[in-house]
Amino acid sequence: MITGYNTDVKHGTHVFHIQTEDKGDTNPCIESHVYVGGEILGTTRTSYAAAVKDGRDDQAVQELMEQQHRKLIAAIQ
Repeated sequence: MITGYNTDVKHGTHVFHIQTEDKGDTNPCIESHVYVGGEILGTTRTSYAAAVKDGRDDQAVQELMEQQHRKLIAAIQ
């Protein structure tokens, strides 16, 4: 499992917290939550099962995590 990302993005009067994490080998999925005030507003999940069927590539998983996290930041901004 790879360490995830946490970013706060201010938009207007709200602060959105984006949390992205690797769910690990038993659940090969990247999961991102968007929070406001501790409440989850939305969740995005991306499976990477196909990418690890021939062996895990931590760098590829890390890149997928970064892409997903950055897309959510951009969507809020």
